[in-house]
Amino acid sequence: MLPVLLMFLSIPEKYKTGCRSRLKRSHYTSVNCVLENSQKAIMVRIQDFEGMQYFRDGTPAEKQDYTYFNQQYATSSQAGDHNMYPDLIVQPKRDEDVIKTVNWARENQVAIAIKSGGHQYSGASSTSGKNIQIDLSNTYKDLMVLDARNPIAQDRALVYVGVSNQLKDFNAYLKHNQLFVPYGQCAYVCVGGHGQTGGYGQLGRSFGLFGDHIRTIRMVCHDGVIKDVSKENDAELFNAVLGGSPGNFGIITHYIVEVYQAKSYVGTVVGPNGFKGPHGIKGLWIYSPKVLKSLLTAVAQMADDSNVPRGFDLCVSVLSTDFPVTILFPPLKNADEWERIQNKIKGALADKFLDWLNGSFPAIIVLYAQWCPTSKDDKYDESVDQWFNKFRALKGFFKNETLLINELEEDMSRMSGEWIFPKQREFDLPYIKRTYSTNSKSLEKDGWVDDVVNRIDLIYNPRHFLDNNPGDKEYEAYVHCKLSVQIQCYGGENSRFYRNKDNGTSYSWRDTSVVQVLDCFHEPGDRYKEYAEKWQAENDLIMVGPSSSFSKQDRRLLWGSYGDWDLGKQDIWKCYYEDAAKYQKLGKIRGKADPNGTFTANPFAVSAIATRDS
Repeated sequence: MLPVLLMFLSIPEKYKTGCRSRLKRSHYTSVNCVLENSQKAIMVRIQDFEGMQYFRDGTPAEKQDYTYFNQQYATSSQAGDHNMYPDLIVQPKRDEDVIKTVNWARENQVAIAIKSGGHQYSGASSTSGKNIQIDLSNTYKDLMVLDARNPIAQDRALVYVGVSNQLKDFNAYLKHNQLFVPYGQCAYVCVGGHGQTGGYGQLGRSFGLFGDHIRTIRMVCHDGVIKDVSKENDAELFNAVLGGSPGNFGIITHYIVEVYQAKSYVGTVVGPNGFKGPHGIKGLWIYSPKVLKSLLTAVAQMADDSNVPRGFDLCVSVLSTDFPVTILFPPLKNADEWERIQNKIKGALADKFLDWLNGSFPAIIVLYAQWCPTSKDDKYDESVDQWFNKFRALKGFFKNETLLINELEEDMSRMSGEWIFPKQREFDLPYIKRTYSTNSKSLEKDGWVDDVVNRIDLIYNPRHFLDNNPGDKEYEAYVHCKLSVQIQCYGGENSRFYRNKDNGTSYSWRDTSVVQVLDCFHEPGDRYKEYAEKWQAENDLIMVGPSSSFSKQDRRLLWGSYGDWDLGKQDIWKCYYEDAAKYQKLGKIRGKADPNGTFTANPFAVSAIATRDS
């Protein structure tokens, strides 16, 4: 329809140049079109490009389009500070458009920022100045189960997946084929950046990272050539792309991922309560510091014990008021169940607070606990059941706060979808984020649980609303800030997250025991931003440092970046990479893969080191 629509466009005067007497068919199938007699014409920056191109500077209508397509996760919070305003946004239709973009950028000495899902917290999938953004959100949605050319394990399969697939769609496809693989919980994240930054998720302990399962990377290189990169044919580049410096080695189009056959990970012996596994518990509580302390103590104990078997995964989330809880717990859409839950909430909270909520859901704690048999010897026995019993028992200890404890007994192709967070962002507000990781094995003894519960309680506890007045700091922070907390165990000698450390990827901090995400969203305005910044600044002092109960070292993750994002600074890159040798190795590979700086669109990039080869 596009060529027909173009005939009726009113073309800005500045584009009415360069008419050609004859038009190739490809010109009619793209915006790069010149209509005869120079009466109406559209000229674009990248010639013969079939997809769409949006300009930062242009007519009011063009600027409106640009503003619409320039939105991504970090826009609410980083657009100004990190200057997320590329000169041009291009949306390729196919490989040829991507190649033309790379060649054009190289020849014109501008850089390309690469966006698939656009969820990078610091806005690293955007750029500024004369640089451009290539938006792949709809370009590569291919999904196919492949016939393996070389023998693979009987419990595995190979899937060809385009980088534009969101995790919710990838999960649905795998479920349809009774397959599974570890990946993150955010439904709208795309697999492109997810693979490069690891792919942390609920199955991290039992099966490792999503990126651990990537076998081949299909990418457009700096010279416009498409290359299939594997550990076998280019171990250095393979290593660097998976964990080194996201988006800075080339434009990835597809992965070949080695996934698991769900039928091979089902228990064979009936155990206590009639369960065989895989088994899970998804629990819901009204926020209470006592409930949170009990659950996080379980996280700390699991992290401190190096001998916990492989098949266990545990994650605790906390979400502020107004979160649409039914998307996490669909049974609550049932009218009778919803009424039961509302009656429990009315019995647990003060009338004044209920009046303020005005029907909105209060702050909640969510538990994700899972066990999967990972070998033929694994059985759902008394030890496994006792692990789940500590969560079931909370129903008795915290009768008023316990809303739901759902037990799940299903294969992993279905179970993995239970942990997905089906929302584009936690709250539609600006944010100040923090993601901390640690290798501590003494979290319980060192008092981390009390420290983190106390920090969270400063925002979550309704007493700040009830015991204070408008204008008081505690009252204002409670009313105008919202938290999204996610704390998960990854550690232990049997953890696949740890044991995959020498698999040819470069993901950092493989000795991690716990990752905690403390994200503070705030209402627009400098005053409320200041509340969030001060809360996070205090968190930094408590969670990182020589006397910290959580981590003695500042250990950050590429997907959870925060603060100064210049990876060229030693004080910053040492937070993301273990040592100088690793950083310099990545820099040399960058020098060869990106000799012209085509993929260096912002400061969130390992500094390229020129070598004789490059």
